Amino acid sequence: MSNQLGESDGSVVVDGEIPRSSPPRSAFGVLTMALNAVGTMLIIIMAIAVNADILGRDLFNQPVPGVTEFLGLSIVAVVFLQMANTLREDRHVSNDLIMAAVAIRWPRAAFLFYALFHLVGALLMALIVWFVFPTFLENYRGNFYKGTAGYIEIPVWPFMLVVLIGATAAMIQYVLLAARELHRMMRWSGRP
Repeated sequence: MSNQLGESDGSVVVDGEIPRSSPPRSAFGVLTMALNAVGTMLIIIMAIAVNADILGRDLFNQPVPGVTEFLGLSIVAVVFLQMANTLREDRHVSNDLIMAAVAIRWPRAAFLFYALFHLVGALLMALIVWFVFPTFLENYRGNFYKGTAGYIEIPVWPFMLVVLIGATAAMIQYVLLAARELHRMMRWSGRP
């Protein structure tokens, strides 16, 4: 038998599982989807670069210059490009075993804990922006690059800018999620 508790907005808590659907589409939602799409394209470019490098090594005994450096910068960029949309669509890895039990007995407490978790995430993203911004400026002004001078030079600042944009978007998404959970907590009627 399923234990269901309904909310006034029509969503249902089933066996302690609090629904995590995306809010309606918005300009910010479109932005997170665009960042996600750019991250996906970067993954495809990385796959092509790796395969070209492997073929170059195997067929011509010559690697493609800069692939290692490009991959090192791109992996971090992909994570930050896709983070906000992953949060928005609730596709991140999580373990809600304890929170599911809490939600069955104390739904308001579960909403509050989720709001607090999201606020901690927002704080962590704000710290990333705070500490990466000076490094971005230093890389931009100093024209720092990865690679070998005169052979292959990949500027670092565009990748740092992606980290700043992605962390800012994730921070905003965390705040939106926290606000949603607090709103749910305040509206919770407790009636089945």
